[in-house]
Amino acid sequence: MKESKIENIFLFCVAVFVIFSILMLKPISNLDEIWNYNTARAITMGLLPYKDISMITTPLLPFLTAIILKIVANEVIVSRILASVLCSLVLLLSYKIINFLIKEENLSLIFTILIGILFRESFCIDYNWLVLLISLIMLYIELKNKDKKIYNKKIDFCLGILAGLAFCTKQSSGFTICFIMAIYKIVFVKNKEDFKEYLKSFGMRVLGIIIPITIFVLYLIVSKSFKDFLDYAVFGISTFNNKIKYSRLFYNEKIEIKIWSIGFIITLMIMSIIKIYLLLKNKQNEEKYKNFFILFAYNFVNLITMYPISDVGHFLLGSLITLISLFYLISLLMKKIYYKINIKNKKRIFKNLFLIIWIIMFFYILLQGEENIKTYIKSEKSSINHFRLIQKSEYIEDGVKTIDDFIKQKEKEGYKVYILDAEAACYMIPIDYYNKDYDMFLIGNIGKDGEDGQIEKIKQNDEKALFLIKKENLKLNWQTPTKVIDYLRNNLKKEGIVFKFEIYEK
Repeated sequence: MKESKIENIFLFCVAVFVIFSILMLKPISNLDEIWNYNTARAITMGLLPYKDISMITTPLLPFLTAIILKIVANEVIVSRILASVLCSLVLLLSYKIINFLIKEENLSLIFTILIGILFRESFCIDYNWLVLLISLIMLYIELKNKDKKIYNKKIDFCLGILAGLAFCTKQSSGFTICFIMAIYKIVFVKNKEDFKEYLKSFGMRVLGIIIPITIFVLYLIVSKSFKDFLDYAVFGISTFNNKIKYSRLFYNEKIEIKIWSIGFIITLMIMSIIKIYLLLKNKQNEEKYKNFFILFAYNFVNLITMYPISDVGHFLLGSLITLISLFYLISLLMKKIYYKINIKNKKRIFKNLFLIIWIIMFFYILLQGEENIKTYIKSEKSSINHFRLIQKSEYIEDGVKTIDDFIKQKEKEGYKVYILDAEAACYMIPIDYYNKDYDMFLIGNIGKDGEDGQIEKIKQNDEKALFLIKKENLKLNWQTPTKVIDYLRNNLKKEGIVFKFEIYEK
């Protein structure tokens, strides 16, 4: 095995260890983690996406997660292991891309650690992470093969397949990736022959894109879920009217987020200016500038991740390739400064300096990871079904037990119990229940008819049903369909309170 492969495996294993140590210290509190796990869990129960499961994205990640849950164990901790692997692969690909661009291993490792530190609170199992990983794989392939002709049958086809898989992971981001990946090479066309090559490349890439998407459409047709897919993942998204503005990042409590939210915009502006300059000078086909043009195009493939929710998590995932671009620009500037420095043995001095910084950073994160694992081992673990081996939270434990006992008791009395809250899945997962529109009760996730449609379903519900909604004095999730909550309060009979929920009878 080549030395570089051993190094990659070593770095990947260290990243998995450190990221897993971070995730292990988190109690059950991240709703994104719960929702993603719950969707995969529902698939393991034999339920079908869209038809039986409320989903607004294409289903590649939950299908992959469900397979692993079936093989290993149907527990949240398994999804955290998957998250560690997924996020570590993103960091590994980031390192390989940076190292390919700047050709300085120790500095590349320093930049990669800085990415890990910036992303440390955003690690989780999420479709946006998988889309980002696919984007980085595509970028790396493009950069590695930039010296080949515009048309390369195998490479273009593989890139098309990857872009199609991105579409099958999240349709909005996937469409953007497919579009940019298919057309951006037009910038390298300088004559008629190049244009013919470009058309061949375009056709092969589109062919690759079509194959995964066709398989997905066939699945929808065979499972009779096509109409439901349109209801939830196409027209249903139009009902989502909540936004988090990008400008809120400027006031984030974390200084590094403030700095990068401004730096992100500046970096894109600088790269746009450089691109215009190079195009005016007709330098796009010079080998030393091809890296820049490929990198520039891929800066935009994940930007849609930030819309309409520009919170820290979405922002970081959408801006990673731009951050890599910034490191590339910094390295070019450092090289210019380096050549102007006139001291003996400067190459060895700089190499050793970067090595020392890298070793210090490496051992710091490794020791931090070891400390995290020790803390986790000493902590008390949850005994709740599917939450086993997660750090115990008395509040969660008591709440789940109280609500689930209530549901079981009311079932014996002939009632069907629904929880209309963003946290509903936390209570349904331990008792292996799934309620389609209520396990992720959020605006934009409840079909094309939105809140009015849910109210109509409640009106037409002829079950002996109880609806639980959060107490009036408690804060709701910002995406909660409050119109439905108000309807229940104004039209159904309040029967009491259990834990932090009001009980309404239909």
